[in-house]
This record gives sequence, structure tokens and C-alpha cells, in this order.
Amino acid sequence: MALQVNIHDILGQLYQHRDLVAYLFANRDRVSLNELIAAGSLTQEQYLKLKSLDLIYDYEGVISLNDAVVSMFEEFMEIGEVTPGLVRDYMNELQRQLRFYTDIRELRFLRGVKKYLKRIDVALSREIIKLQKNVDDTYKNESNYRVKIQKLEDYREKRDTIISFIKSTHDIIDTNRNLFNLSNDNELFGIVSALKHSLIENLDYLIEIQTDITDYINKIQLQLDSYLKAQQVKEIKDRGQLYYQTNFKSVIESVNTLRHNNIKTPRTRISVNALFTDEGHVLCQKIAEKYKLSRLLARGIAEKLSGNYKEKALEQQLKLDTERLVERFLNQEKQNLFLYLMDYKFPKAIGDVHLEDRLSLFVEIAMEYQNKMDFKYRLEYYNYNDAQQQHRKIGYTLIVPPKLKSSKKSKTPQRT
Repeated sequence: MALQVNIHDILGQLYQHRDLVAYLFANRDRVSLNELIAAGSLTQEQYLKLKSLDLIYDYEGVISLNDAVVSMFEEFMEIGEVTPGLVRDYMNELQRQLRFYTDIRELRFLRGVKKYLKRIDVALSREIIKLQKNVDDTYKNESNYRVKIQKLEDYREKRDTIISFIKSTHDIIDTNRNLFNLSNDNELFGIVSALKHSLIENLDYLIEIQTDITDYINKIQLQLDSYLKAQQVKEIKDRGQLYYQTNFKSVIESVNTLRHNNIKTPRTRISVNALFTDEGHVLCQKIAEKYKLSRLLARGIAEKLSGNYKEKALEQQLKLDTERLVERFLNQEKQNLFLYLMDYKFPKAIGDVHLEDRLSLFVEIAMEYQNKMDFKYRLEYYNYNDAQQQHRKIGYTLIVPPKLKSSKKSKTPQRT
């Protein structure tokens, strides 16, 4: 480095410019210095400071993070390209520590054996995770068919390399089994047991990855063959040979295919949560205006629910069950609608139903079921006492069931 720095200086600069570091990590090899300075993300002094610490590089005006910083983030986040060579280095160092511990039974070499056994376990799992991600990303995002197949073939080789490392690690454990037993170390026994179990699981994952790679390559090859055939057909068409030297047109006309022209596909349904927003309310108003729905036009944004909203909801639910009430009224012949509602015994779950509520129900039934009722258009009166025990009188329109009207008409001829 150009300057003598410590870990505090590096961490301080990375934290101070964390937004810039995240931006450079996401947009590699595409960010220029002039772009960062123009956007205000980096000043000239900050640029010189980061460059002096070797945290960023500048090559032909393109700014990039230090490879060590990028590798640190990729290793921690388990992303990036697969690097099985790291596992090989750990295995070599493990064998080196085992030789030292065999010759000189010192605790420091045993600690080295434990350390590299743990690192091999973590590194193998990380490499398998990165391999799976890279295989899926290559199949989904790579646009060139030939490059996609070549990358998948490379990942297949890396998968075989990881399998060889797993087998070599298992051989090392079997070879030094007596040495591990003589050490009489419980921690080492637990590390070896966990590593052996992890090796078996990793082999199963690698078999699944191999299945995915083979399936992806077969699909890509089929797509590539179809693309090449379509390209050949287009070349023949451009030369005019398709219609004039082949029976392509007659073959196509003889195929009885199902047409999809002028068929409207189902539209995407709007979620209920979206209808509760302000934009959803505006949309509901537009629909109400189009289909003349007065209820949707009058509906506004819901207010805050009260504390006893559950009791009110139950009461409203029971009160609005008027269809059954109207059916009972139409099946009787003794009372008109007003007197029937005044004397009607509502369920106990509703509680006391006051006169005002019965009047509202009378008006509601008269408006909603007017086609089923017989309106006499004659005013009658009902006497009652108010809350102050004062005598009152209210007038109402006489409404009776239709069969009362028919029964009276049927009796009148007999009187004559």
C-alpha cells in the first residue's frame, strides 16, 4: 500500500463510503470516475484517499473495488464464481498439520488439524451453494446458447472436482483414524463426526446438481436445434425457394390448428388489498359510474372502527336479515306491515329494538319489496308514548300482503 494503515483506517473508510462500496459491488466494471463525481457520490479528495488505501482501482477511467474486498463480500455472502482450488489448499495444509502432529505430538499442531477440518467443511458447503446458484443463473440469464452450454459444461467439471475433494477428505479421515483416536480429544471427535455427516449430505446435493445440469443442457440443446431449424427455414424463405420449390404452403394449409386470434385472455384480477387504497377507491368510483352503481358511488373511505364494532356488526347482521321476516309477513293475513313490525318479537341476541329502528325497517321493506306488497295508499295512525310518556300519534301507509287483496275480491261476489 502507498500508506501505512491499520484495520481501523480500512473499516472506517469502508463504513464512511458504504453507499459507494455497495454501488460499486453491484455495478462492476461499468462505473466511471466522472459519473461518480457528477452524481456527488465521490469527491476528488475522497477518491485520492480511497485510492491511496488501495480500496479502489482506476483503470482507463473505470472505477472498481479491490479484488480482496470483492472476494471478502462474495465469500461471506456465498456468491460469486466457484473456486474449488481453495478446498485443495485447505486439504494440503491439513495433511501438513497431520504430519507435524504425527512426528511431534504437540497441541498447537492438533489445533491446526481442527482448524483446517472445520475450514474444509465450511468451504465444501459454500462451494456447493455457489455452484447451484451459478448453474441456475446461467440457465436463466445467459442469452447466448453456445456460451450457456459451455458454462454448464465447466460447472459439471467443477462439480466432478468437488466430488474428488470429498472422496479425498474421506480417505484422509480413514487413514488417520487411529491418530484421531489416540489423541483422545472430544472436540476433535465431534468435528470429524460432523464433517463425515456433511460429506454424505454434500454428495447428495451434488447428485441433484448433476441432474439439473444434464436437464438444462438437454433443454438448451433442444432450443438450439429448433433455433437452427427456424434459421434455415428463414434462409430458404428469403431466397424464395420455400413457396416456389416446396409444398410448404399446401402442407401448412392442410394442418387443422386451433386458432387463438381475437380471443380475449383473462385479465389479471386486482387484489382486495389494492381496492382498499386511495387508488382502488378511485377505480371503484369509475366502475360505479360506468355501470350506474349508486352504492359504490356513495361509499367513501372507511372510518376508524369503534371499540364495540363486533357487537354492532352482529346486531346489524341480525337486523338486515329481512328476507325471512318478509316471508313470514306474506304468509300471514291478520296484520298489515306496520303493525306486524311493531308487534314482531326479534331474537334475544339483538336485544331491545326501539320504535325508531322498527320505523327504519318498515321504510326499508316498503322500498325494497314494493313489488311483493299491496299498497292501499290509505293513511292510518298508530298511537304510542314517547320517552317522556307523552301521548303521540304517527301516520303510516297501509301495506298488506297481496293475498289479502285477492281474498277480499273473491268474497265480494258472494255477498251480491
